Amino acid sequence: MGGQGLRQGRFYRESTRDAGYESAGMKCRRLLLVFCFALAQIGWAGDGMKVSETKMKAAIQSVITQQLAAFRAGDFKAAYVFADQGLKEVYPVEAFEKMVRTAYPVIAGNVSGRCGLTFDNGDEAVVNLRVFGPGEEAVDYQYTLRRDGEMWRITGVVLLKDQTIEV
Repeated sequence: MGGQGLRQGRFYRESTRDAGYESAGMKCRRLLLVFCFALAQIGWAGDGMKVSETKMKAAIQSVITQQLAAFRAGDFKAAYVFADQGLKEVYPVEAFEKMVRTAYPVIAGNVSGRCGLTFDNGDEAVVNLRVFGPGEEAVDYQYTLRRDGEMWRITGVVLLKDQTIEV
């Protein structure tokens, strides 16, 4: 009987885990891992990056959301306006469109996007973004931006790998 009770208890724990149950300890560990990964990804301490204040965050994220709207409208010339000069030197507008369509198809055909963590040091910024494609797939990217006078410009986009970690 003791062995059977143990089996039932194990089955109960496994079935609740499969049903989306997560202990408080697991939540804390997952949040800690995500936070540490985010800090490592952006070189937070070395670049003087800090969580963006509300006004700055809105200005930075606005550039990304405007570019996503231009992509949704199929207007790559309008989306190109938000690119940094360094990107424009490498990719004229036609090459930019081809690059986005082939390397970032979810961004090119996005249905919507949701900005997440936003960090800046006054001159550079990093924004995590979840982009939703036409098939409801969600893909996570990290945008880097640079201040160009009063305007923020996009300097790069990196696909974020799946952050799911089994502990």
